[in-house]
Amino acid sequence: MTPSTPQKPTVAIVGGGIAGLSAGIFGRINGFDTTIYETNGKLGGVCSGWERSGYNVNGSVHWLVGSAPGNDLYELWKQLGVIEGNTFYNHDAFVEFRDLESGPLRLDTDADRLEKTLLDRAPEDRELILKFTEGIRIMARSDFPLDRSFELLNPWDWTKILFREFPAIRTMAHWGSMSLGDFAQLFKNRDLRTVFQHFWTPEMNVAFLMMQFGYASAGSAGYPLGGSAALIERLEHRYRTLEGKVALQSRVSKIAIHNGRAQGIQLSDGTEIEADFVVTACDGHSVLYSMLDPEWIDPEVFTAYEILKPFPSLNFFSAGFRSTFQGYRPSIAGLNVALTETLELGRYAHPRTAFNIFTFDPTLAPSGRTLVTAMLDADYDYWDELYRREPRLYQAERERVARVLIDSLDRTFPDTAPSLDFADLATPLTYRNWTGNHKGSYEGWLPTPEAMKLQIPTHFTRLKGLYMAGHWVAPGGGMPPAAYTGRDAIQLICRDLGRIFDFVEQI
Repeated sequence: MTPSTPQKPTVAIVGGGIAGLSAGIFGRINGFDTTIYETNGKLGGVCSGWERSGYNVNGSVHWLVGSAPGNDLYELWKQLGVIEGNTFYNHDAFVEFRDLESGPLRLDTDADRLEKTLLDRAPEDRELILKFTEGIRIMARSDFPLDRSFELLNPWDWTKILFREFPAIRTMAHWGSMSLGDFAQLFKNRDLRTVFQHFWTPEMNVAFLMMQFGYASAGSAGYPLGGSAALIERLEHRYRTLEGKVALQSRVSKIAIHNGRAQGIQLSDGTEIEADFVVTACDGHSVLYSMLDPEWIDPEVFTAYEILKPFPSLNFFSAGFRSTFQGYRPSIAGLNVALTETLELGRYAHPRTAFNIFTFDPTLAPSGRTLVTAMLDADYDYWDELYRREPRLYQAERERVARVLIDSLDRTFPDTAPSLDFADLATPLTYRNWTGNHKGSYEGWLPTPEAMKLQIPTHFTRLKGLYMAGHWVAPGGGMPPAAYTGRDAIQLICRDLGRIFDFVEQI
């Protein structure tokens, strides 16, 4: 900080998703003058919801890690205004698979029940199953400190973490080096090979899956009723209550730099805005390759962007039905079924998909009706080329994919299709246009085995006053990393100012 910086420093925050709102909230708690600059006409970013034909489409949230007391993430969400007064639905299963060789398979959130279910289905895979469920139990008992930026932990802190969390660290080191696709091939049982091959993106590492099961097993992965829109409303209310400022429809094109220090931003219309600090909570590629000149960026950052693999974008299917799906038992990741035909879309082929059937959230649909969504990994180049070649072909392909999904749901729940109120399919171009994320990526970097070995810098040695937050500095994506990296940026600003960081506002 230069001597002329005022006692109430200004912070320009680029991006109004969870990371940007978190940075704004903790910036205000710590007495900074904060403004969030958001490209769109409303806040939320990837974590968005929208209204369609009387339904409230939940565009993102399926569970919230840290929904129950007992870990630092709970305290983080509490300070962000997400916990108090909210209602969480705790599922008893993570996912259900149908259309398997030996019948349906429901994977419980409880590790003991899960273990019994898997052993009953595949006794020939006993050793591998026991290792998998033990990994879940270890992760359920772990409690990694997430109250401070990793950069602020001293050697003694790391020593304590190593001794206290050694089982979890060892589990992550072992299983973090294996992808789900490779893990699936270890099973002798054909059903379990199918389950783990199609659980999530096959490139994800096994430790990441164990961690998610661990949070669910510990009862700290509840679904917040109202989904994405309600979650963002709570964050925005918290921020505005703290008198934080928002500038909507304000696209940032450049970071203003003087004498090696970020001193504000420039909007796409040419408007220049001064600020003592800048926090970028937006697409990392745009920051590195558009908003900044390469001279300011440490070479290892570019190396990370060349090595790491981003989350693919999505085909996001949403539909509303005049049905309550009688007899359906909901789960965190929904109902995974075989499609009526394999959807071959560029480099991705989808023989199956998981439907999230929101019978458990009455706020998303009119009485007696149900919102249904599905997410399919998508090839950005395929959809981009289709649109450039002929927009009518692009539209026809959207309609074809939606029809296959509706028919597949109708096969699982007969006579569902005639009760359809609406159906829509967002594509990677939708995500690119709305979020600005590189090639429409959904959550930044995939938690691949390679990603487990890299720490992505949040700021640069040659440039002062700028901090990055969000999915592009935390492989694995999801809402918790977005929230804590936004907070961490403010912690680092406080450190650089020689201030004590406050977790709660002073009354």
